[in-house]
Amino acid sequence: MQRVILVRGVFVPTAAPFETVSVQIKGTKSGLLLHLYERPLADSVAELRSRLSSTPDFYKGSRAVLMLGALPAEAAELAAVIATLEQFGIVADGAVCDSDAVATLAKSAGLRLVAASVAAAPRSRDDRTGPPAKSGGAKGHAPRNGNGAATADAAGIRYHKGTLRSGQSLSAVGTIVVVGDVNAGAELIATADIVVWGSLRGVAHAGAHGDESAAVYALRLEPMQLRIARCIAIAPPHEKRQKHATPEVARIREGKIAIERA
Repeated sequence: MQRVILVRGVFVPTAAPFETVSVQIKGTKSGLLLHLYERPLADSVAELRSRLSSTPDFYKGSRAVLMLGALPAEAAELAAVIATLEQFGIVADGAVCDSDAVATLAKSAGLRLVAASVAAAPRSRDDRTGPPAKSGGAKGHAPRNGNGAATADAAGIRYHKGTLRSGQSLSAVGTIVVVGDVNAGAELIATADIVVWGSLRGVAHAGAHGDESAAVYALRLEPMQLRIARCIAIAPPHEKRQKHATPEVARIREGKIAIERA
């Protein structure tokens, strides 16, 4: 995992080199997509377990489609993936396979074969999820330790209007949009982008389950800690911090996190 010091223009690494992510978890309206293209799958199982253990209730009750690619895998490895998901309350009920051998493996594990276009479609109902729930919206967590006005729309965007204060936390499968400030000691966790229409001074983690294309936007980007996928950035000492009044965006560039004007 990369740990860096926050410097305008680029985050400078201070420890281990950037690690390749073998598992990506992405949310859609009809469930989760797990990208499991790397082999052996046993390595992906270990990473999947580690990620889910860090937020054990985050995806509980979700349904998942496994994107297995074309490379061969062992039946025991795929069974371990399914068992790991079940351990955290996630039902594996479909697979996207790019070769006959992988399709045969998936069917033998009891998984339904799904076309990639169907798996990624943002629909409220398909042949895997059954009837839509009476109360729609993306799965997410309202702010803890507070009464913030958080809502979610059908596109997987979690909205919060108001200030997030120290000790409060907001998380979502998808994008988080905050109209207000995020104070030091508050926390945002999103599997996609984070957008703060105000000052971001707390902790923000975008692409929380491996999405390296995720970004963090803010009118004033002054986080104590910033994460994108597996990269971690920490704020410099108070006396070295620079004040910027222009909107900025943080994203991964060539394996490092860079801050640019938005």
